[in-house]
Parts: sequence; C-alpha cells; structure tokens
Amino acid sequence: MLRRRGRLPAAPWLVAAVALLLAAARPAGAAWCIARSGASDKALQTALDYACGPAGGADCAPIQSGGLCYLPNTLAAHASYAFNSIFQRSRAAPGACDFAGTATVTVTDPSQLWIMHLPFIYKHCWAVRNTRFILRSKQHV
Repeated sequence: MLRRRGRLPAAPWLVAAVALLLAAARPAGAAWCIARSGASDKALQTALDYACGPAGGADCAPIQSGGLCYLPNTLAAHASYAFNSIFQRSRAAPGACDFAGTATVTVTDPSQLWIMHLPFIYKHCWAVRNTRFILRSKQHV
C-alpha cells in the first residue's frame, strides 16, 4: 500500500471548500432590518402589529406558535422578523427600516449571531431574498 506524504484526507478539504462557498453566498452589500436595542416593549408591539397587519403586509405566519421561526419567542425576535420582511421586500429602500424608531439596519449577518439552538433553522430564518424573509436576532435586539 502506497502512502502519499504531505496530503490531508479529503474530508477536511471538503469541509473547508463548503465553508468558503457558504461564506461567499451572502450577497455583497447585504443588510438586515432588526429591532433596535433599547426600544420599549410597547413601541415594539405597536410596530409589530403594524408590520404584520394589512398596512405593513409582512407574512408573519412563520413567527406564529408552531411556525419555523417562532423560537425564540421574544417580542424583539418577532419584531425583527416582521421588520426585515418589509425591509427586504422594499429592496432595502432608504427609510424602510425605521418603524417609528424601533428598528435599525445591520450589515452583520444575524444568522452568525445564533451559534446555539439549531443554527441551521436560524440560518434559514435570516435568509436574504427578495420575496419572503424569515429572520431573527438575539444579540442585536
């Protein structure tokens, strides 16, 4: 049996290649709209009600009980989902991430903030697309 010196098994190289592809998959200039740290619960609830209502138009089904993005069940996480849904649908238009001062734009991928609690589900919940957006944040809210 011949052994090749200086070569690593294929698995570490494959893992590295997949990690690089995933890192490169984030669109350049990507931004997310999340609940502003320090916003009052009353103001967040009012903004969430607007965002999920007919005037806001966010699809809030995934943050309802049993939905894919229901957990963590916090006002800030659910508001961030709804805010980003509208923000992404507006194609990140200036002023689309305000919600009466309860929201802010971040360029840090919020899915990178979720190391614990099923990160693959959370990654999906923070997906950046131009149609439906499901997201959450723990650290920036």
